[in-house]
Amino acid sequence: MSTAKVDPITRAAIDWMLRLESGDACPSERQVFKAWLVENPDHMAAWQRVAGVLKAPMADLQSVERRSPGQLQAARRALLGGTSGSRKKALQGGLLLLLLGLGAAGLVDRVTPLAGLMADQHTGTGERKTIQLDDGSLLTLNARSAVDIQFSHGQRRVHLREGELQVDVAVDPGRPFVVTTAQGQVQALGTRFMVRQGAEESLASVQQHSVQLDTLGGQQRRIDTGQAVSFTASQIDPQIPTSRSQTDWLQGRVELHDEPLQALVDALRPYQSGVLRISPEAAKVRVFGVFPLDNTPQTLSALAQTLPIKVTRYGPWLTLIDVRR
Repeated sequence: MSTAKVDPITRAAIDWMLRLESGDACPSERQVFKAWLVENPDHMAAWQRVAGVLKAPMADLQSVERRSPGQLQAARRALLGGTSGSRKKALQGGLLLLLLGLGAAGLVDRVTPLAGLMADQHTGTGERKTIQLDDGSLLTLNARSAVDIQFSHGQRRVHLREGELQVDVAVDPGRPFVVTTAQGQVQALGTRFMVRQGAEESLASVQQHSVQLDTLGGQQRRIDTGQAVSFTASQIDPQIPTSRSQTDWLQGRVELHDEPLQALVDALRPYQSGVLRISPEAAKVRVFGVFPLDNTPQTLSALAQTLPIKVTRYGPWLTLIDVRR
């Protein structure tokens, strides 16, 4: 999860899209929208960018309601269940609440992460991408990932804004290859390694040769083949091999050996367009097996047949996982 903010112009474009698509916009509001659109070239650019990713999910939501009337209201009730009265009141505004109870940018962000739209390279929900860089290195992005690429005469730098990447580094002795995150930087001393940007920490694992890790707070560590560490700006913690440090996602799968179900849900979320929620009890259920990432409904259905859990879907936009009572 990224802590990056959506810029005000993009957020305004999202709000306009949702207001106009609701069918409740009056003629005067449409005139205000047209004036906003021509006021600044950045407004038009943001509108075109947002329209490209919001039209499809809006159509999908409307299609769900036509096929199964009441599903969206049921999803809304499920999302709001257990919240305080003041929280419910705060959520009452906006078309997106009427559909799912999400924040104003939530629906768009579930399809294409908004914080990554302005990155040099990014992937949407359920998308993996391999890019050959100018030096011949191969950079692979997991779903919902974003990077900025800065190559100069003295250094090759990739900044991981959010998500996860693996890089196969081409040899270039005169230009170190560095991946930076919000907590530090990982410099290649060999050829293949993976880096993940989390909400509070980063993770690095090495598949071939080694890397040098330097945190923003000055901590240092060399990581060799088969090793993995999580790190903050001030601390480095070695990790035992788990699904978090493996690169099975490159083949579209995740493998767990006696790990909590929460770990599988975390791996599936970048591949799920809708909201995926799991109860604290279900999150603790232990899981073994190899699971596909590219078909979340199929994976969850298989789990519900073998584990003491139940999976409830409200159309494509909300899935709840709980223990079987």
